[in-house]
Amino acid sequence: MINKILALIALSFLISGCTQLTNIPPGATSPDDSSSTAVGGQDTPLADADSPESPRQVIAVGVTEESGSDLSTIILDSDIPPSTGEDSAVDLSGMPGNTAAEDLQIAQLEAQQRSVLALCREIGNKLGSVTVDDCLAQSLVFGGAYTVQSRPIAVRDFLPESSDEDKPKILIMGGIHGDEYSSISIMFKWMEQLENSNNRDFHWRFAPSVNPDGLLDGQAIRQNANGVDLNRNFPSDDWLDLAQEYWANTTSKNPRRYPGSHPASEPEVQWVVEQINSYKPDVIVSVHAPYHLLDYDGPPEPPESIGELHLHLLGVYPGSLGNYAGLNLGIPVVTMELPSAGIMPADEQITKMWKDLLDWLYEHHES
Repeated sequence: MINKILALIALSFLISGCTQLTNIPPGATSPDDSSSTAVGGQDTPLADADSPESPRQVIAVGVTEESGSDLSTIILDSDIPPSTGEDSAVDLSGMPGNTAAEDLQIAQLEAQQRSVLALCREIGNKLGSVTVDDCLAQSLVFGGAYTVQSRPIAVRDFLPESSDEDKPKILIMGGIHGDEYSSISIMFKWMEQLENSNNRDFHWRFAPSVNPDGLLDGQAIRQNANGVDLNRNFPSDDWLDLAQEYWANTTSKNPRRYPGSHPASEPEVQWVVEQINSYKPDVIVSVHAPYHLLDYDGPPEPPESIGELHLHLLGVYPGSLGNYAGLNLGIPVVTMELPSAGIMPADEQITKMWKDLLDWLYEHHES
């Protein structure tokens, strides 16, 4: 009876306006997949200088179509121990009274969240600064899309304390380049800080690893599994005129800078574009490495510094996120370039950067 009730609750989320479900594609990563890309769990500086509480089982996930502003989850068990949480599953299909369509929807939801748990296992086995339990503790959920290699793009929302619809929305992303380890690890540190603080004046959406294929497919690479630099694939107004020409003439067809065959050709970029369109962030924060600076595109006035990162405007490139979102769409894009791709900033710097970002967001919002 309890399982039946949970199934009906799950369906109520679907009926109440979740996005259209994405079927888990063939070959999607699952907790039973033995093809792990673990390399010993150590964050290691890269040779290329310009490269880079217990878990809970969740079965219902969705972003509302109308506002894209809420990730709805059903928590089945808050006491699943870390050693078994990622492999545990509750089968709500086949319950008496379920239609075939209801069973299919429930199975899809279960498969989507299993893929997120498997992603946590891969991330925790790859990064020295993030354990499997660290990842599971953040209760990441399926964000609505899969990568080229069928890994989920996982997210977590932190909702404001009040239900005021005018609360600013912040989309914060790491790992757009897969070999920039620190840009992913620091997301988990900031999520932990946010969870333990009383600061809920903004609606945050964290996407700690936008390009998990680049991170996890063997040796980490900048590009996605199609060999495309995601930060040159955004559909900026100048992409068709300049992207391929810039790649050929300015970068001498450097494969690390390949912009793709056409704008937004990659599923990871399509996901970010969809987030911009549906979630409608007031500010986008994108974390990279290793240039040790603060970049900024779009209105209004940029922060002069965030932690030890000082403002140094780099300009934009055809297909870059700053070009597309900052210049074309007028959404402030804060780009943090951490000092090292493989070594995390000191704890005090991680905290200082978070505080400075919050201070600027308050100032920006009040102005």
